[in-house]
Order: sequence, then structure tokens, then C-alpha cells
Amino acid sequence: MQISRVRAAISVPDVMSVKSMPAWITLGLLLIWAGVAIPGFLRPERLLALGQQVTPLLLVALGQTLVVLVGGLDISLGSVLTLSLVLASGIMQGRAEWAIPAVIICLLVGGFVGLLNGLLIEGLRLPPLIATIGMMSVIQGVSWVYTHGAPGGSVPEIIRFVANGRIGILPVADIVFASAVTLMILLLQRTVFGRQLYAVGANAKAAQLAGVPVKRTIILAYVLSSGLAATGGIVLAGYVGVGTLEAGDPFVLNSIAAVIIGGTKFTGGEGGVVGTAVSVTILAVLTGILIQLGIPVTLRSVLLSVIVVAAAVLQSRKIGR
Repeated sequence: MQISRVRAAISVPDVMSVKSMPAWITLGLLLIWAGVAIPGFLRPERLLALGQQVTPLLLVALGQTLVVLVGGLDISLGSVLTLSLVLASGIMQGRAEWAIPAVIICLLVGGFVGLLNGLLIEGLRLPPLIATIGMMSVIQGVSWVYTHGAPGGSVPEIIRFVANGRIGILPVADIVFASAVTLMILLLQRTVFGRQLYAVGANAKAAQLAGVPVKRTIILAYVLSSGLAATGGIVLAGYVGVGTLEAGDPFVLNSIAAVIIGGTKFTGGEGGVVGTAVSVTILAVLTGILIQLGIPVTLRSVLLSVIVVAAAVLQSRKIGR
């Protein structure tokens, strides 16, 4: 029976399930509230600018979604984003000819970190939380050693264009946002690997009996997750222009919030990237509302933590039923 359920998961991954509907409803209500409470909040140019603000978080949250789908968790993604940011700005030093080499190096470093996480979890059987917290500390140390505690450098206009440029009235960041979500949907719906992610998250033992390469699937999920975080660091470098060692701090909690609010089951096997993308937009809209209302940053952080805990409690109650 378990194997048959796994085979069903392999054949029909539920990426756009009704589990993401609460996120859509929440986003709609937030937009209505914002439109009523804050004049001009729903102007088209303001809504289009959301992509510039949230694309780095989206990329990290998409990576977090992959590891959560296989029943894992990656606390190191924020530090990977930071390392990618300082590497990109440090290598490029504002020179366009170094843009492509820097991007390749950042992606390779991110993928390597994900590979190490996967090997720690699947090779040494460390719990994902412990393995990725340890890796977070290591990567933070690497960032400090690389920058000597004083990050510098800058990025050329081609990178800044990705984060801040426009094609007509459409921000390039919005195109990156839509492209990333579309590619991830295709990965989960149209590839064998995507179906294997769901199968492993639903029941790893049954998936293995059904012929799914469980260890390889989990390791690759962590590699892609860190690669996406590194990509987020590159986009963020274009947005801020210079390296900073604190850039990745809020991304771990925010990415977990986006995954949970978006309807991906924290124990794995159910959910998808559509809900995550909607939830990232929710967080951006909510942050914008709180800023307009004059809520201080510390209180905003507390509110986000409460939202994460509440979403986790609601999800655990559903699982318990």
C-alpha cells in the first residue's frame, strides 16, 4: 500500500494543490486592507516594484521548499546568500568583465555548500537542523575571513540592471521572479527528479523500495537549495551594490515562513512553489503595510515570528488529524 502511494506521488506531484489557497486568500485580504488603509499602495508601479524587493527572498524560499519537500530543513541558506553577496562584490570590484566568472564562482561555492550539507545528513546521518546550523557557522566564519570583517567591493551595472533595471515599465526583477517560479514548477511537475522529491518526502523507505534513489535525491535537493541561495545573493548584490556581512540574517526565518504559510507540509511530501511564491509576496506586502503604519523593525520581527509559529501550529494540528 505504501509503495503504491509512493508510485502515485511519483506520477502526479501536487504542486498547485488547494493547500496554497489560504495563501492566495490571505494575499487578497492584505491587498484590500492596504488599499483601504494606505492611499496609493495599490498603484501599478508600486505593485510592480514588489519584485525588486522580494526576488532574493523568493530564490532562498524556493531552495528551502526543495529541502522541506524531502523532509529536511536548511538553516545555512542565509549565510550562503551572504557569502555569495560578499564574493560577488569582492571579485567583480565594479568590473563588467568579471561579472560572469564571479557568478560562476558563487554558484559553484553555493552548490558545494549544499553538497556538504547533503553528505552530512545522508552520509553521517546528522539531523538536518544540526548539520545546517553547523554549516551556517562555518560559512559565516568563511565570510569573515574573506572580508577580514570589512566587506567591500562593488558590482558592475550589468548586475545592478538585473536587480534595479526595467524593460519598458516592467522591472527586470519581476521577470526573474516569474522565470524562477516557472522553472521550479516545471522541475517539480515535468521531471523525474521533481516526482522523486515528493516520493522521498512522503515516505523515504517506501520510495527506496519503489526504486527511487533516496540519498541522491536528498543530496541534490540540498545542492539546488544552496545554489538558489547563492543566486539570491548575486541578485541582492545588484540591489545593494556592495557586500555586507549582515545581509543574510533575516532570510532563514523569512524563507521558512514563506514555505509554511504557502502550504508545504513541514514533514515533507506535500506542497510546492506556487504557495511559496504567494507567501513571499504576502511577506512583502505585510512588511510594506507595517512600514507605512510606522511599526518599528523590532516589532515587525516579533510579528513575523508569531506568524511562523502560528502557521506551524495550524499545520501540525492538520497533520495530527
